[in-house]
Amino acid sequence: MKQARAVRTRRLILRAAAEEFDRHGYAGTSLNSVTRSAGISIGALTFHFPTKPDLADAVQAAGIVLTRHVAGRVAGLPASPLARARALTLAIARLLEEDTTVRATARLTRERSIDSAWTDAWLADMTELLNRAHADGWLRSQVTPEAFAESARFLITGIEEYVRRTTSDATAVRRAAHTWDLLLYGAARPRAIYTNWPESSAT
Repeated sequence: MKQARAVRTRRLILRAAAEEFDRHGYAGTSLNSVTRSAGISIGALTFHFPTKPDLADAVQAAGIVLTRHVAGRVAGLPASPLARARALTLAIARLLEEDTTVRATARLTRERSIDSAWTDAWLADMTELLNRAHADGWLRSQVTPEAFAESARFLITGIEEYVRRTTSDATAVRRAAHTWDLLLYGAARPRAIYTNWPESSAT
């Protein structure tokens, strides 16, 4: 019973912490604000996470696991590397739109500047897919996979801010798809532009 209660409390803390970090960032979140959001005592929180860095580390670890799971699933899609790169961008956009823990992880990664583990959780796969697309002749010769991947990283950073602040009816996934396709017109050989994307990567 005690173990089950401890697991529930830990999950409650992480959910509340993700919400606070997402709204207020690392500097703007205190342990006291997390306890108020979770409805628990400071003692219950510090039993599981003695310091704010410990708590932020745990939120980021959870977000990275979720992101890697989605990135791995996209990597196995029956589609061309370029189509899978697009699908991966949309999948990360959807995570940022729908999952508070992932959104908080992205913000903590930027603000804490400790490492790039969350970005690496999907950007390495993105770069590999674009490398394959380049090798297969889908990208213009002067477009490097690294430069295209960097553009995708900036797109995802913009999506993160968009979903946190927007009141628009346009979904982050749809905006990401439109921006990706605009990038593609400049980066891809003509035959890639007119390729039908698989249903799994559609908006």
